[in-house]
Amino acid sequence: MKLFATRVWGMGFERIPIATFGVKGHVDRLLRLAHRGDRVLFVATQTERTDEENRGRILGMAEIGFEPLRTLDLVGRADLDERDFDAAGNFKFPHAVALTRAWRFEPAPRVVETLAKQLTMVATSGVQVLEDPSEIAAILAIPAVEIVLPALPGLDGMRRLNDALRNSTGPKPRSAGYIVDQPAADSAWTYGLRFGKRNVWKIGWATDVDGRCSDINQHIPIELGLEQWSVVLRQRMTSRDAAFQMEQRILELLASNRKGYERVHCLQSELDSAWQQAFIDVVRSR
Repeated sequence: MKLFATRVWGMGFERIPIATFGVKGHVDRLLRLAHRGDRVLFVATQTERTDEENRGRILGMAEIGFEPLRTLDLVGRADLDERDFDAAGNFKFPHAVALTRAWRFEPAPRVVETLAKQLTMVATSGVQVLEDPSEIAAILAIPAVEIVLPALPGLDGMRRLNDALRNSTGPKPRSAGYIVDQPAADSAWTYGLRFGKRNVWKIGWATDVDGRCSDINQHIPIELGLEQWSVVLRQRMTSRDAAFQMEQRILELLASNRKGYERVHCLQSELDSAWQQAFIDVVRSR
């Protein structure tokens, strides 16, 4: 998990579940660097606008939606602080990302007692990446209470998408093969197999991905020293139709790389991009 830190005056996310920024570039940078499951840390400023008891404390953290938003498309002026408008009436923080899950630290620890270094100025207007494993471990060990977020257009969909994509990074290795959850009776998996270490992929769907991979490998004369297929990607879908739909969408997105049946020749980055886009398209269509 990657953590990003930003300075705030407070956390009113029970009322408005968004993180706002003054410049679109800060949102673009966050969405470029972050992945599903990463979190943004909210650190209270030392300024007069922050409640005195919270100054210099780490207030909480949140997961975000991965779509850039416009603050005033979501929140009316009456719900915003008048200090956040300039003399011409323009809102100073027009760019935003939705919060899909959020936690409040109780008690909120002081920054100087938790982080090895003070945050840089980057965290004042944008976000700073926290890279020290000991700092990340210390933050994740802080007692936290999840905040109940209010309704926001698209928030539920963003939350479901985050939860699903966070768990679609492929099988978890162990000493013998892989460990995966077994699908429910009506669910199925979309899978991506790789031939040896080549950029040759087979896309399909099955209720038993490992069994399907074994069946496919039975047709390869491995006694000749040929490579085999292995499972590198799998995504659990709510039905066989959905799994098949995702398979077909991936193949459609990679049509120019398709060589025969469900096989494609492309870079893994190209497959990863098509895989995520196909999942998003299927989720939104159902």
